Amino acid sequence: MTHPAVLLYDGHCRLCIAGARRLLGWARPGAIELASFQDPGVLERFPDLTHGQCMQAMYLVEPDGHVFRATEAVVAVLLTRGGLFAWARLYYLPGLRWLLERAYEWVARNRYRLMGRAECADAGCALHFRR
Repeated sequence: MTHPAVLLYDGHCRLCIAGARRLLGWARPGAIELASFQDPGVLERFPDLTHGQCMQAMYLVEPDGHVFRATEAVVAVLLTRGGLFAWARLYYLPGLRWLLERAYEWVARNRYRLMGRAECADAGCALHFRR
């Protein structure tokens, strides 16, 4: 039995929660496990990733330890379906990759402004949400 890859997302962000769930629906069944890096103990499973890194982008960690970040994580999830999402390989075109990464970075920086925060009781949310 193989273990699923783990998609780390921001469980305090409504946009991130919705996006992670949508990606899970597009992935091959059983290939991906969702985990909010904001939940206690989750990041302890991934000592090479920090809270700061996860605040900047989602990460996909494969069972063998290979890590995909940001848009490339999205592509890796889509490619678990094989032919259905083969078009996702277009991401690797140099100009398109650069453009998609810049767009991802902008959305990630503004995610709380775009869709708000999920219920969050700790002071960390106030730190990352500036009005």
